[in-house]
Amino acid sequence: MKFQRGSIFRPEKEFYKFAGIILLIGNILFIMGVNLAEALFPGYSVRSNTLSYLGGSVPLVQPSALIFDASVILVGILSLTAVYLILKSGGCRLFSTCLAISAVGSLGVGLFPQYTGGIHTLFAILIFLFGNLAVIFSYRLGLNIPMIIISMIIGIFSLLIFLSVLILGTGINNPLVVLLGIGGVERLIAYPSLFYLIGLGGYLTCRGKDWVRIRFTEGYW
Repeated sequence: MKFQRGSIFRPEKEFYKFAGIILLIGNILFIMGVNLAEALFPGYSVRSNTLSYLGGSVPLVQPSALIFDASVILVGILSLTAVYLILKSGGCRLFSTCLAISAVGSLGVGLFPQYTGGIHTLFAILIFLFGNLAVIFSYRLGLNIPMIIISMIIGIFSLLIFLSVLILGTGINNPLVVLLGIGGVERLIAYPSLFYLIGLGGYLTCRGKDWVRIRFTEGYW
């Protein structure tokens, strides 16, 4: 089996540009949706309540639940579309696989809100784990050095916080949860990756036509 070493760029393709636009729009819309859902949710606490609580409280608080669930499903669909376009342009399968799994997690979180229990938790784990891995592996798309450094810092930072929650839990044994609350800790896991994907979308959009001018015609490790 042939192992793909990085991205094999195809001069005749320009799908990176469209993938970037989709990533940019999808993640901006999701952040706007979260902010709108929070504003319309009486008594919602950024410290004490998770993001998923917006769409899965019992009883449901409308229109916050509808806005959040629709936003997370939409970003999942748009991310899968971006993955397809990146692969069509010869983009790295490792990055694309991680982003695709994270996108499936987004669809699952929207379709199975927090009150559904274990299945919702499983999809949320897919988002946090593979979303941050996608940020780390985005260097294989042929990014410049500043973007690679940023991706490593953001991806590793958020991944370590996520692992601390898995290992130490969400109670008093986790000093971060004590300090910031579960809502604050979750935002440290999710938001850096979301903002990075917005930046990555802008980067891919700007480099659509001239991508092949860099010397990665055979891929790189």
